[in-house]
Amino acid sequence: MPESVEPRPTENDIRADDLRDDLERGLRFTHVMLAVVQEQGNEAVAYAQALLEMLVMKGILGQEEVGEALERARQVVADALMPRVRLADMGDKYADGQSAPVDCASLITYCRGRCCTLTFFLTRQDLDEGVARWDYGNPYWIRRGADGYCVHSDPEGRACTIYQSRPHACRRFDCRNDQRIWADFNRRIPAPEEPPTGVASIALAEMSLRAYGEAGEPGADEV
Repeated sequence: MPESVEPRPTENDIRADDLRDDLERGLRFTHVMLAVVQEQGNEAVAYAQALLEMLVMKGILGQEEVGEALERARQVVADALMPRVRLADMGDKYADGQSAPVDCASLITYCRGRCCTLTFFLTRQDLDEGVARWDYGNPYWIRRGADGYCVHSDPEGRACTIYQSRPHACRRFDCRNDQRIWADFNRRIPAPEEPPTGVASIALAEMSLRAYGEAGEPGADEV
């Protein structure tokens, strides 16, 4: 019986792969430049703060009127939704001790992969691997589908389709005491299911980030 031969990629296939690589490379450059602009903005704020202190010290402005103006300005800034580029650096995700002691394979029939509806941003290692897909509208947050689940979640059994290469945040996440996942972990009772949120709005990852702790650590709305 003749050996089966894998179909060779066509010129269109190769061109599509090249275009995807070019797009991701261009987007990464754009995001690096955005980060540079943010750094420059921070420097501008520092200069403004120094100037303000000098004006107060010289008696040109009173401390009380400065405080009132600052309070108004802070409220305006707090109410503004500011998109930001987020990319964590958490070391080697394949190193020993990076995975939480949770037997997902035996639990997924109960929880239905609830953790795959949570949001988080990738690490540099995840990005360089090019396996986990990220949301172009909210770089570099994990991409979710219209059902609210990560795009790598199998819609039938909810298993992770990239489990061996799953992101660092997925490996470290311990669901056992997380009330978003379990009402009672020991009795295998999942938490009440929330309605699907669908695809995230463009550049609104910062809303979730407000509940985020240190880089890579779970927050109120994230893995």
